[in-house]
Amino acid sequence: MAVDELDLMIFQMAVESVRSLSLSFTEKAAEIATRSRGILLFDVRVDGDAEVQRVAAIRYQGDQTGVLALDRQGLVTHHCIVNGTFSHFIAPLEDWHSMPLSMQAKIDPNGPASLFLGALRNAGHMLGS
Repeated sequence: MAVDELDLMIFQMAVESVRSLSLSFTEKAAEIATRSRGILLFDVRVDGDAEVQRVAAIRYQGDQTGVLALDRQGLVTHHCIVNGTFSHFIAPLEDWHSMPLSMQAKIDPNGPASLFLGALRNAGHMLGS
């Protein structure tokens, strides 16, 4: 089994094991990262999207990133794994997430988050559950 396939399988197992827990999306994203031995890159609220209210990304070895998206109703967390072709969409959100809260408050992540979601949709990744 290739490393990419193993990362995908472990990510999917972590998503399924956390899905029914009564945790917030933020807590679920962190728990999925922990259980799948990934690094949580960001977790941001998305305003103005018709389908998604939050999106998070988890980095894995190689060139893989797990993506989680909470639907508008807050009931379903969709997920997928993408490769490095999305890194230029992920980098601004990762940078924003690593800033102190005082700086985050001055910068709106909605633009980069919307671009990232648009790129996922255009590539057909949005987002199988």
